Amino acid sequence: SSAANPLPPSPPSATRDAPMAPDNEKRKRYDRQLRLWGEHGQAAMEDCSVCLLNGTGAGTEALKNLVLPGIGSFTVVDGAVVTEADLGNNFFVEQRDLRTSRAACVTRLLQELNEHVSGAFVAEDIAQVLSSRPDFLHSFGLVIATQLPSRELCEVARICADRSIPLIALHVHGFFGYLRLALPEHVVVESHPAHAMLDLRVLAPPAELRSLVADRFASLAALPDAEFSHVPYVVLLLHAVEEWSAAHAGAHPSSYAQKKEVRALLETYRRPHLLSDTNIEEALAAANTALSRPEPSRALSSLLASARGRLSGLAAEVHAATARGEEAPAGQRTLLSFWLMAASLQAYVAGEGGGLLPASGALPDMTADTATYVQLQELYARQARADVAAVAAHAAHIASLESLPSDLAPLAELTRFCKNAPHLAVLRFRSVEEEYAADAPVAAELTRALAADDPSCAILYILLRASQAFAAQRGHAPGFADADVESDMPALRLCVAEQLKRLGLNGERPCPVSDDWVAEYCRWGGAETHNIASVLGGVAAQEAIKAVTRQYVPLNNTFLFNGSNGVTAVYEL
Repeated sequence: SSAANPLPPSPPSATRDAPMAPDNEKRKRYDRQLRLWGEHGQAAMEDCSVCLLNGTGAGTEALKNLVLPGIGSFTVVDGAVVTEADLGNNFFVEQRDLRTSRAACVTRLLQELNEHVSGAFVAEDIAQVLSSRPDFLHSFGLVIATQLPSRELCEVARICADRSIPLIALHVHGFFGYLRLALPEHVVVESHPAHAMLDLRVLAPPAELRSLVADRFASLAALPDAEFSHVPYVVLLLHAVEEWSAAHAGAHPSSYAQKKEVRALLETYRRPHLLSDTNIEEALAAANTALSRPEPSRALSSLLASARGRLSGLAAEVHAATARGEEAPAGQRTLLSFWLMAASLQAYVAGEGGGLLPASGALPDMTADTATYVQLQELYARQARADVAAVAAHAAHIASLESLPSDLAPLAELTRFCKNAPHLAVLRFRSVEEEYAADAPVAAELTRALAADDPSCAILYILLRASQAFAAQRGHAPGFADADVESDMPALRLCVAEQLKRLGLNGERPCPVSDDWVAEYCRWGGAETHNIASVLGGVAAQEAIKAVTRQYVPLNNTFLFNGSNGVTAVYEL
């Protein structure tokens, strides 16, 4: 029964499309971002609590870009005091804050950016906090860790992985920026593809659309000029496809050459004496994309085929937690919801859909009289609602079979799921612990990166790992003191050699990290430069918003920035 279910209750953002705040001032403040991720995405932002580990320049830049769009709350954990270096690279400290708690200072100034966001701070290092409160991070929806030593980073990453908490790790060293994204199994419904395919069902028209065409547009030639010039292009496409199919034993055009033949038929519909044939031009422009069956892609087919098994595995974990009297992490509910809807979609495609995805219900702008356009719009919307109802019936049946709560697939979410079905995505990330392990499977990726035209980002990644080992041994970054730049170079070279061996790259000849690179890295002295921190903070906030809203596809998993030449790279490490 639902009473015994260990899942946390569904958050408001998961079950409603109502305004995220009743107040018009707030709606006006967030107007631009609402156009990007909608009110349900904004509600997810407002439900999220972020923990920033270390109020560094990069960390505060990232948090600034989350506070401004209205993240729910944040907590800064930082045992450092404000230094002269902070005054030069961090806009969220002031001269009067020198030698006071950096956590308190950045929290105060960040809160001034948005009165709707609450902030708190803990003036201790995260290692101290975790030694006394091992469960400290458990309540957060996102952790951003900046400039952490590798040992502490791995410990934080382990806790986040165990609790399915998204983690973003940032490092800035001189002109080098590093971002590592470590998410639990990440599912994306609204990926917002740059070029979404039209779903006009031209090759599989619903009965109601066929009836409309037969009743009102049976003979295009018989239509007066005024009516013909306002025939919607979807109707023109249906006529051309029907004519082509009749000449090809009922087949549908699928190849590019066959679609060109359909375009040629559309050209024959022109009336030379008409000054405007915009609808013909629209039909020609849409022919390539509209003449496709809305079938699952190969990647989507694979995802849907695995859905029922994945759902059953998650359900078993939930029931085992119930038996132990434990409550599942909040993220578990999101995964159950996604895989239940995916399994239901698979059942629909295999059944009522006849191999096709549900109708999206969207109708693009096209030349038509208002009454006809509205009639078409309502027709497509009705078809989409009918398809969603069929998927919902499967969801209710599957949830019952798996003894799962009946509210895991609310209508608003299921409608959004079906509308975005062609572009669903599931990402699985290698953990930070795996990346830092002695047998980490990253050699192939780094070998490819080192063979690129500009391997600088891969070289800087190796130097970052070497400098982390150097700092673990000596307690400071290489070249931290001006007097030690020259003397630290040989030790850093040894660390580079050790890391190349650890990364499986010790067979590379010549050594990919030259003495010039070692000297430059030592010259930076572990300094955090504000321009690099600003770029990295912006990228981190962008990826954080993707993780929190589960919209747009996040990078997987490492972003590197060489600020000396403006080169960026994304590696899966």
